[in-house]
Amino acid sequence: MENREISVLMMENMNHLSNLIKIVNDERNSSEKILTERQFFALVSIRKHKKIELKNLSKDLYVSTSSLCILLNKLVEQEYVYREEDTKDRRNTFYCISEKGDRIVKAEIDKFLGIIGTKVNKLDINQKEKLFNCLSEVNPMIKKLF
Repeated sequence: MENREISVLMMENMNHLSNLIKIVNDERNSSEKILTERQFFALVSIRKHKKIELKNLSKDLYVSTSSLCILLNKLVEQEYVYREEDTKDRRNTFYCISEKGDRIVKAEIDKFLGIIGTKVNKLDINQKEKLFNCLSEVNPMIKKLF
């Protein structure tokens, strides 16, 4: 298979995935908008790491540190995140998820998974299994492209 064929297929799938993301976010925000998409993924990442420095979170989310700093200030203001000073090097600051932030992100994850689950329910059992297997295989390959 030629690189061009793979590239065309990836381009088409990126468009479909982008549309799916828009639909899921529209449905997620249709009832009560608590978090923006960027805030949601920042909280998910902070939660996954327990505590993380600004520069590492920036790399994880592919967002500039200046933009991320604004977003994190808002999350701190909303008491979803708190800052923790590095005991070994006071110049470093870690961002950690608060109990309030953890509750919010858990609820948002449940809402997110519910919406995606509704979409997946449109598939029959064989299609679901095939989709699961394909995504399981393609996920590590896509990460190598970063």
